[in-house]
Amino acid sequence: MDFLRTGEDVAQVELHCLYLHDGFDLPDRLLSEAERHRASAFRSADARCLFVAGRILCRSIIANLLGCTPQALSLAITPSGRPYLRDYPDIDFNLSHTKDRVALAICRGGRIGIDIERIDAFSEEETREIMPMILSEQELNQVHRFDTRHRHDVFLACWVQKEAALKCLSQGFLADPQSVMLAPGNATFSGTWQLSGEPIFIRSGRIGGGESADFQWAVATSKAATTPLWRHHKNGIFY
Repeated sequence: MDFLRTGEDVAQVELHCLYLHDGFDLPDRLLSEAERHRASAFRSADARCLFVAGRILCRSIIANLLGCTPQALSLAITPSGRPYLRDYPDIDFNLSHTKDRVALAICRGGRIGIDIERIDAFSEEETREIMPMILSEQELNQVHRFDTRHRHDVFLACWVQKEAALKCLSQGFLADPQSVMLAPGNATFSGTWQLSGEPIFIRSGRIGGGESADFQWAVATSKAATTPLWRHHKNGIFY
């Protein structure tokens, strides 16, 4: 329960990653009636699975931290569609998913945003097409200083950092991603940037689905935070 301590000078962060392997059981009994109704509205089975997995992950992990049952949590939705804890305004959380992974970031003492993407999320052609829409002119110039074979990795690192920062501010890519100014470089680093006059603290890196690093991730917080460690769940975490 150390995560729930108050009065810290820095925000406390936890990161969780759930692997949805074949045959993984998703007990939607943990969801609220509204969540089950929303899940049934998805036309894509994969999209439904990811939505249910995300809600189960956050309900299970946060309930364990708070010492209650997953069903007891009251999750509300902001106008922009971001879930939050109605009864615990000092605890923020955010979800991201890609293919067979769902990631959860929890923060005590500040706002948080997370994004996770597969390393092969974009082809080289897609990278060339998307970069001008996501990166500022200054960032584009910096990316083009890298060798061609490294530009994809640098752009992907920028992508997840920008999305995490915008999600931290409850905007996501509904806002202009060029409003987040980054300094492209190594795919694994931490830093601080200004967005709309507010400081954003970003950490980014890679994690593996096996022996290799298959995923690029980024976490953005509104306050300087403790170094986050990933906790991986493969065989179930549920009540």
